[in-house]
Amino acid sequence: MEFATKIKNYRRQNGWTQQVVAEKLSVSRKTISSWENGRSYPDIFMLVQLSDLYHVSLDNLLREDHEMIDNYKHDHVINAKQDRTFVISYIINVVASLYFLCHSMIGTGWINQLHPGWRMLAGILIGLMSVNIYFLLSRVEWKSMSRSTKVGAIMTFIVVLTFLLKLDTVELPKSSYQFGVGVGHGFVGALSALSIVETIWLYHQFKKRKDH
Repeated sequence: MEFATKIKNYRRQNGWTQQVVAEKLSVSRKTISSWENGRSYPDIFMLVQLSDLYHVSLDNLLREDHEMIDNYKHDHVINAKQDRTFVISYIINVVASLYFLCHSMIGTGWINQLHPGWRMLAGILIGLMSVNIYFLLSRVEWKSMSRSTKVGAIMTFIVVLTFLLKLDTVELPKSSYQFGVGVGHGFVGALSALSIVETIWLYHQFKKRKDH
């Protein structure tokens, strides 16, 4: 018997409507309907919730539905790849954080002393680290972050940005282009602060995904 048929039968045995089950699981009625019609499958967390709700084992729910099992295997492979990507991106971001911190403290004069070829390579690496900052944000599990964590991250960003701008040793030129240079200077500061905040506040997700 397929999973969809099983959960439909269990619901009817309890005399519940789809709306009642939806309220018990804190999902929409359309979600329950989609599961019972085989259009989609619940994630692992919701599968456990269904098991508890109907007082049946997970083995009972999954048995004989090979398509559903294959679906979970496929999801597991995708999630594992996403976790590896996140871990690598986080490590790159740690390196970027150290670079941007050094940039604020000692400037970038040392780069200009390098051979042109090495300067070009350094520029490419810095550019890739900058892009990685935004890439890492796109891989964050926002739903798992509490409101207090999000507020804390925003406050940390403001504090770190203020600190970096005060710490920065770069002097802005006195010219007609000063405004544009100032905007660019502020952008680099914001990018630096964002990188450091990610290193601090995403460590928990990094550790969790690394251990998977």
